[in-house]
Amino acid sequence: MNGSDPRSATTKHLRETAAARVENTSLRSVAREIGMSPTGLKKFLQGTAPYSPTLRRLRSWYVQYAAVQSGNVGLEDATAALNVLVHDLAPDPRKDTAGCLLECVGRGYDQSGKARPAWMAELQTRFAETVTEDPS
Repeated sequence: MNGSDPRSATTKHLRETAAARVENTSLRSVAREIGMSPTGLKKFLQGTAPYSPTLRRLRSWYVQYAAVQSGNVGLEDATAALNVLVHDLAPDPRKDTAGCLLECVGRGYDQSGKARPAWMAELQTRFAETVTEDPS
């Protein structure tokens, strides 16, 4: 995986967000929200690479619980949401589908008269440059 791969940045951000959530609540409660064992969450927080199903649960948790609470959608939030939607596609269709989804969201902003968010162009670039390999 190359450095601009949106999946690697998301894993780091997921880890940071989960760690912050654990600090504010407890390891057990966050593990329950995510749908994983406290031991598994502890290992993830310590830097262990998650298995594909765990990564999907972490991304879904992030989109459902963590990103919504901030009220702002940033680059990492959009990356996590997009990864949740296209995670089970093969590499080339994943890249194409992500591009299509981002373009549709962009048209929505255009039609509403709002400026496209800055993260949109960055995310399009990240997905376009993604090495065609299976992340999971």
